[in-house]
Amino acid sequence: MILLQTAAAAAPGSGGGLTPTAQILIAIIPLAAVVMLTGLFFFYLFWDYKKQILIIEKGGNPPRHRIDEKLLLIGIVALFVGIGLTIFFAVYTGFTPSLLGGIMPTVSGLGIVVYYIIRRRNEK
Repeated sequence: MILLQTAAAAAPGSGGGLTPTAQILIAIIPLAAVVMLTGLFFFYLFWDYKKQILIIEKGGNPPRHRIDEKLLLIGIVALFVGIGLTIFFAVYTGFTPSLLGGIMPTVSGLGIVVYYIIRRRNEK
């Protein structure tokens, strides 16, 4: 009987016997990843802006941006990170609301990739 109770407590979707603190930390991981990636993206844009200003001040002509390739890269990365998180949360916690931590970047990445494809078709 005790063996069945232990197995039920460790079953996916039941929290696996984790403490509330551990459950909160696991739920915060996707949020922290999104915040860090947003910060990195912001600083990349800021660095690129400063580089362009420097080129203009020196009398040069900055190269035209090809945002399409960057957009596709962001979409693909978000898509596969989201797929990985979704699989991780599905295996570890079962089908619980924590799956949103993986579904949100998956759908966002898929949307960006679809936008890229539609934009490419309209340019031709």
